[in-house]
Amino acid sequence: MAQRTVDPAKIKTLADWTARLATATNIGFDPETREPTIYDRSKERIKVSSIPWRREVDTITVLTQPTRFSAATVTAATTRNTTIQEQRAKTRRAGEEQLRDAEATLLSAWRSYKAVAPESRGTLIHEVLAAEMAVRDIERNMADKGRMIVELTTGTKPYGGKSVYVPPIPSTRRGLTVEDTAA
Repeated sequence: MAQRTVDPAKIKTLADWTARLATATNIGFDPETREPTIYDRSKERIKVSSIPWRREVDTITVLTQPTRFSAATVTAATTRNTTIQEQRAKTRRAGEEQLRDAEATLLSAWRSYKAVAPESRGTLIHEVLAAEMAVRDIERNMADKGRMIVELTTGTKPYGGKSVYVPPIPSTRRGLTVEDTAA
């Protein structure tokens, strides 16, 4: 198959560039910026134009370095963060009473366990474990959808097991699209 070049004037969009990438020799990625680039038809590969990438930014990056970004981007990141924090607070308020009751049950189970002689504790430990599982389940239900469950293997918790980590902003909702930041 013969190598061919394409007229640079015919490539206006990323779709045009992508459609010809496999067959044309005068289009490719800029080695420095990695943007789709159109070269002239000569062998010297002189850059004629490029198609800039539409980039997304991370909300946390914008909020920690607001001077690097436009006011519209900072406003979009602040709005996204506020929305997430409000949703988290609403979920927390809804489950607080239920969590307090489960924690009170757990404390009561521990008091009962410690109050009896060691030879009588065998059946009471099941109540303690059931109460701990109830507290853990409520905490998991109250956590955001973007939470991460981390398996602890270092023994940092008294009984091992799993821990729930709730990141400041769930990973799936960190990116701000170009449309979010448009003025």
